[in-house]
Amino acid sequence: MPRPRKKVTVHPQRPAEITRFDEANSARLGLICVQERIPSDYTRWDHEWTVEDRTARLTCISPSEYGGVPHGLDGDFATTLNLMYLEQGSPDSGEVNTTAYQLLSKSGFPDSGQYYQALQESLDRLKGATYAASESWRDKRYDRWTTVKFNIIEQIDADTAGGLAFGSGTLLRIRLARPVVQSLRAQYVKPLDMTFVQSLNRSLTRSLYRILDARRYDPVHLSEPVTVLHIPLQQWARECKLLETMPARIRRNLEGAHQELIDRGYLRSVTYEGTRLSTAIVYEFGDVQVNPPAPEPSLQVIADSPLVEALCREGVVLPVARKLVHQYGELHVTTRLEAFQSLLSSGYSPKKRSALLVDVIKDEDGKYTGVVQDLPALTGKLETQTPVGERPSRTKKAAGAPSTELDELTERMNSEFNALPRDEQAARALTQVRMFVGRELREHHLRGLMAAMLSGEADPLEVQREVIRAASELRLPEFAQRLREAHEPGNG
Repeated sequence: MPRPRKKVTVHPQRPAEITRFDEANSARLGLICVQERIPSDYTRWDHEWTVEDRTARLTCISPSEYGGVPHGLDGDFATTLNLMYLEQGSPDSGEVNTTAYQLLSKSGFPDSGQYYQALQESLDRLKGATYAASESWRDKRYDRWTTVKFNIIEQIDADTAGGLAFGSGTLLRIRLARPVVQSLRAQYVKPLDMTFVQSLNRSLTRSLYRILDARRYDPVHLSEPVTVLHIPLQQWARECKLLETMPARIRRNLEGAHQELIDRGYLRSVTYEGTRLSTAIVYEFGDVQVNPPAPEPSLQVIADSPLVEALCREGVVLPVARKLVHQYGELHVTTRLEAFQSLLSSGYSPKKRSALLVDVIKDEDGKYTGVVQDLPALTGKLETQTPVGERPSRTKKAAGAPSTELDELTERMNSEFNALPRDEQAARALTQVRMFVGRELREHHLRGLMAAMLSGEADPLEVQREVIRAASELRLPEFAQRLREAHEPGNG
């Protein structure tokens, strides 16, 4: 199933610039068959090779009723679950709390019945397929190769609120495989250019990119990717879990994906060497000149405020948006966002909107003082929000009524939220509550809150605001206590 064609061509980032990461074992071993479609009787594959003079083996067995071994879009959803697990703080439970809508959206797919069905089928396959990795799973904690047996998803709890099919408001609690969780918590991860991945048109190209990019890294020392990769062609077909074994057919199957990766600048060339019976494929990468090396992962969770989302809508990448709000505070960033919007409305046309916005926010030399001083002050809206960290000095005290532009920004954010289906509003609010105080509540408290939001007793937007406000004011225990009291059985 191809994703809708992107309007903007995205080029790959340098490894040193990438700020998102994927679990390195899963990516390197290629747990997901790269083929978009497979026969339903393709229910098992085995791959054997040598690691440090020892035989390593990887096996997958999957029931035919789930459509065979994991393949196609399954890789997109498995990768997104790993990313969401990291974003939610890497809990020891291994659980990811989300909605079907959020999982689709973060994977880059549209909100449609076709994709909800594909998601449901993919999760079933990821739950049903059993993997056995013998002497081939790297345990970073003890710096050794180990043997593990697992299902990518150990458990799925889905609350569909009526019916069996997934929809936008379907609540999902997914527990990931213990070996994967341990690797992620130990930060055995590799850089993943998720923006580039999601811009690729075919699942075959995305799957090939993920395993190919992982193969560039030494599994023991994940610091620096190679610029040229040389692999026997039939071995590469086995690593990609292709059904084909004939060199000509393997080349034909991968040709389209190779061309897209070349067109995007990730690959400089793909060539073949050797004889018909002993062919090797040679990848030359064009995305980087590897200097400096890829970054050591630094994984942390920062709850995204509406202001962060507003910066992202202007083209600022998520990690930079988070850092700006954290460093300068919401009052300063909101003021500078208004100054930026005033510049645009005055007719100024920057070469790159996001670069100008970041420059306006960071400016301490007074380049934009005239624009900032012309803005109404903002304390009315943000007086309860405490800035974090050091702030740039301000040349003018904030006083007076909230600005019209800030009102419009807030109203636009609220309108976008309120335009969502009621069940998706409730699901998003509940996800925020789980993230901040999930450990303080029992499941019946959360179900009670969900029921209240769906029935109209509670406003999802207000619930979301309250939990974020409680977090910023260090009042989460009191917030959790109010929820327990309100939704304890027998208290209604």
